[in-house]
Amino acid sequence: MKYLFCNVGWMERYDGIDGDTLERGGAYNKDETGHEVCNFTEVNGLVFGYVRPTGQIKLENLGASKKDSSIDNVLVIWTAGPETGGTAVVGWYKNATVFRHEQNIIEKSSKHVQNEIEIFRIKTKQENVTLLPMEQRSFMIPRAIKGGIGQSNVWYANSEDSHKYIKPILEFIENYNEHETIPDIDFLALEGNPRLLAHIKRERNQKLIKLKKKQVMDNLGSLSCEVCSFDFQKVYGELGLEFCEVHHLKKLADAEKHVETTLSDLAIVCSNCHRIIHRTNPMKTIPELKGVILGGIHT
Repeated sequence: MKYLFCNVGWMERYDGIDGDTLERGGAYNKDETGHEVCNFTEVNGLVFGYVRPTGQIKLENLGASKKDSSIDNVLVIWTAGPETGGTAVVGWYKNATVFRHEQNIIEKSSKHVQNEIEIFRIKTKQENVTLLPMEQRSFMIPRAIKGGIGQSNVWYANSEDSHKYIKPILEFIENYNEHETIPDIDFLALEGNPRLLAHIKRERNQKLIKLKKKQVMDNLGSLSCEVCSFDFQKVYGELGLEFCEVHHLKKLADAEKHVETTLSDLAIVCSNCHRIIHRTNPMKTIPELKGVILGGIHT
């Protein structure tokens, strides 16, 4: 697989600066509007992305020859710096074409014109684009350590030391489902540096989660929260069909090794109850939280 990490300024939508803000994009963005502000703006079924590397994008690091001006079928992973520090995955392009040098956008949307965006370095079809919502941008990658992204805005992640960082990211992208919650994140401080490195410490088996949902649907006919009985479908109609969160009764983040999980180790919960369960240490059990709700005991 060919992949390229591109670090840009932080935005919510990357669909023009109007109603959005561009933050922490480096010295360039302090004086001008960064070209990444339209990185997720659709133009006739295409999306044009921009990253500001030092010089050219070295396509030979992606498997092209030094004479090639572009290379196809690249997974481009966009990263940016949240206010809390570090570098987070904010989205990706699949099957993208990466160009060695800047290219001119021939057909522009009104947002490109409004934001004076005329150039790009990467393009793909709109159907190959995923932009993570703000609440799902919790997957962090290291920068200033061996094997990390370093100070460059373009990272090829082609060293042996990089493999341990990119493997969980690639698996996350491959298995990403916008309707599933992001797995628990384990934060590790790096030698006193206030910036944090996060990685998925225990993988969630998505097949098992789907089986749990199916089991409950077959037995009960709905996916109601086991704590408060909230049913997404009843409230949101078709939009909430077969939607819920699946809680692991065994806290995987505390496990010392791989844990064998069965369907009985999983529980159907709503988003609110799931967050509250994980708010305390030790986390509350389903019966305990149910008791809090029914008894009005706020502990």
